[in-house]
Amino acid sequence: AACVLADASPFLWHRDVLAATEAAPPITSCYGLHEWAMLYHPEGAPEPPSARYQGSALQLRVDRETLNAAVEGGVSCTHVDALRFFAPAAARHNRHGGRLERIDQLRLEQPGCVHAHMDLLKAALRLTPWLPAELLADALEVAIAARSLDVAASPYDASAYGLPPIRVELPSGRDEYRAAQVELMHRAAPVRAALRAAFDAYLQAAFCPADVAAAEAAPGEDRFAVATPAGPPWRKALLQRPERTSLPKR
Repeated sequence: AACVLADASPFLWHRDVLAATEAAPPITSCYGLHEWAMLYHPEGAPEPPSARYQGSALQLRVDRETLNAAVEGGVSCTHVDALRFFAPAAARHNRHGGRLERIDQLRLEQPGCVHAHMDLLKAALRLTPWLPAELLADALEVAIAARSLDVAASPYDASAYGLPPIRVELPSGRDEYRAAQVELMHRAAPVRAALRAAFDAYLQAAFCPADVAAAEAAPGEDRFAVATPAGPPWRKALLQRPERTSLPKR
């Protein structure tokens, strides 16, 4: 039977992200400040979109001045999806840019990123039900651990949910975060490697080699969707590109 290029593209993308992440040097100086950037609210700026989660949901554990100062000290967030949830005023404080394209993920993704560990579950679900259940469970456990670290280091007070704060606004808290980040990075590494191998095996089993090579040479246009703080989701961002009249077929 003929191979369908559009069907191969999502699997190629996940494989490429996994491989690029494995090969990149880790960054262990971000301190989870992407969550702080989502709530950044300097004087005169519009209220950040994430403010709607406060009040009845979660209270902040730090005052506004402390939160703003942490962000203004510089954010080193390499995750293109996290950038979409930044407060618009925080864009200029990210050392890796305030406007990114999806394809920048291949350049920026790195194995110290907690959001990259959460994405292991997304990659695993892409291969379900072909993926062994044990590997799916491993990806889920890593994702839960990553999100727990993420929330513990955030400016929210999640102590009622069994997550004592990691006070990354203090030097001692940054040391604590980095230690937990490195431990999680080592835990996630074999899961990422196994998933990358699973994608390689699936691509070999499900698609013709010539068609996989052709798909690699002509990536889908969705890789060039733009991420901006408080911006639209990826597919909507692609629709809003001035030169686009329709979405690429999938």
